[in-house]
Amino acid sequence: MSLKTSRLWSWSLVVGLGLVGCQAAPPPETESQATMGESVGAVVIPPTTSFDWPPFANVTDVSLGSGHRTVAVAPGKPFTLSTDYFVGPDACIGCKDQLVFGVPGGVGACAYDGVGPVQGHADIELIAPTDPGIHKVHGNHTRAPDCAAALGMAEGGPAFGLIGVYVDPWMWSWGSVSNLRLNGNKTHKINVFPGARVDITTDYKLDPAAGGCPGCWAQLVFGIDQGSKECIYNGLGTTSATNSTFSLTAPTQPGLYPVWAAPQWALYCAQAVSWSNSGTPVAFIEVK
Repeated sequence: MSLKTSRLWSWSLVVGLGLVGCQAAPPPETESQATMGESVGAVVIPPTTSFDWPPFANVTDVSLGSGHRTVAVAPGKPFTLSTDYFVGPDACIGCKDQLVFGVPGGVGACAYDGVGPVQGHADIELIAPTDPGIHKVHGNHTRAPDCAAALGMAEGGPAFGLIGVYVDPWMWSWGSVSNLRLNGNKTHKINVFPGARVDITTDYKLDPAAGGCPGCWAQLVFGIDQGSKECIYNGLGTTSATNSTFSLTAPTQPGLYPVWAAPQWALYCAQAVSWSNSGTPVAFIEVK
């Protein structure tokens, strides 16, 4: 048997036995855990900051956080929404009007609940959903007995902004990623120009044995949806790093994009990168 034929036969045996990247095939459920948490692709930022519900009400200058259209939030954590509003007189005597905002899967709040006419400003606290990814923030005008009854109606109105729900630290059965910074920023979201370089710093730990495959080659891949991706580690055994720094390239089209992480058990970095087209969102970039 020639050397070339022998190598082809050996590779066929490895693939056929499920031994790619390790001496023993990883348990199926463990491999699934390692690559779970697919991110949502880029979402175009809603174009509106104002909206009219004639003749009853309007909102203007709606913003998230400190005057932004997008914000990054940890799962189930609060974020602020600010708006100016006007509620006109209503021919329905005793009817109450609400201006309600919320995120699907999260907890909403009313910017106003009462009887007009009234003009004012509100800073309210909303709660992010627990699912990682990009979510739209909706607002609506309602007529309900009270704010509690109106909260479920926010999704019927227009979207005013986006929140990116990130996971940091992210831990799975045989590793973790934590303390992620974008261009030195710890807020988990930065604004960049199209095609810009993004410097990422993170801590990580990998222990394939904890996932049931002590002889596996392990890789850690990071990427930006519709941008670049990179394998930042490839090796055997337990490893950890603090302040590991690398660079990715932002997409060229405006929008909000997840920065994701994906651990793999492959034979080498190039293979791990080819397998990784999404992962768990650990931060976000907004391309202006």
